[in-house]
Amino acid sequence: MTNARRNAIEHLAAAVREQLEVTTPADMTKVVTGLGGSLKAKTFDDPTISGMIQKVGDSFEISYNEEHSELRSTFTIAHELGHLFLHMGYLVDPEKWNRINEYRDSPKYRQGYSEEEYEANQFAGSFLMPESEYRQFVKDNSEDHKISIDMIAEHFGVSRDAALTRGKWLGIIRW
Repeated sequence: MTNARRNAIEHLAAAVREQLEVTTPADMTKVVTGLGGSLKAKTFDDPTISGMIQKVGDSFEISYNEEHSELRSTFTIAHELGHLFLHMGYLVDPEKWNRINEYRDSPKYRQGYSEEEYEANQFAGSFLMPESEYRQFVKDNSEDHKISIDMIAEHFGVSRDAALTRGKWLGIIRW
């Protein structure tokens, strides 16, 4: 993914947050319903699947694995929103959206094994942990250039792994 694409994804996530007046931590049920979609908790045949998205008429439905933790599901739902905007064109590319009959991502590979998965993860991280807010939180809560990842995760309502990965991508935390 190029820096230009990464920046475009950051801006899109920020625009969606602003339009929906999302505060931290993001209430993903409110976000999805605010966008006109629906959420469905379910048990997948394959327990490693975190979630999936599908077009339903002129709207969408996100299914997430009810056996996964709430923090993981939060990221999963944001990830699926990334697919919705970036790869399905919902509200951003009406022509693309109208051409979509059925969208299939690779839900098993939540960690990202394709460009689309990396982009959806980028959107999710940007949406749940906006760069400026993340940087400010770290600045306000670090001591001797150290900060608790658990504290960041709790603030943003995400898993420890998600908070750590976002900090690494932003260049705040070393790989």
